[in-house]
Amino acid sequence: MSLIDFSPILLWFLAGVFFLALELLLPGLIVFFFGLGAWCTALILSLLPLTLANQLLVFLISSLIFLVLLRSFVKKIFLGHTLEVDAMAPGAPIEGTGEVIEDIVPPAVGKIKYGGSFWRARADQPLTKGTVVRILEKKNLTVKVGPLTAEGEE
Repeated sequence: MSLIDFSPILLWFLAGVFFLALELLLPGLIVFFFGLGAWCTALILSLLPLTLANQLLVFLISSLIFLVLLRSFVKKIFLGHTLEVDAMAPGAPIEGTGEVIEDIVPPAVGKIKYGGSFWRARADQPLTKGTVVRILEKKNLTVKVGPLTAEGEE
């Protein structure tokens, strides 16, 4: 059985599967729309008899339409979104509290939990595990902390 003996509908469908599988290997979310265009061509070919030139034209036009209309929408779904502001970025206001999870005994550093993450922390005075601290300063990946008093002041 040769390639010519296969149904053109089946060939377009398999081309769509090939393009969708190829998208897993290539970045950019472009080949995905060629897969949709191939499937669209297979669907139209199952309804209407078309010459090879017309099949290629349907493939090209439908792929471009899918690309233009759906790319930004599909990209948001599959690629997600990124957080625009890092809470601990340089220049960001430093405010908030954390909890000591590893004793801080100066000059050595300990660890705190702050903003859902764990940070290396240093302090001017010893702080034990479980102490609630205020973030005073950030330098690279280490934060300087101080204890909170009952009034919330150091």
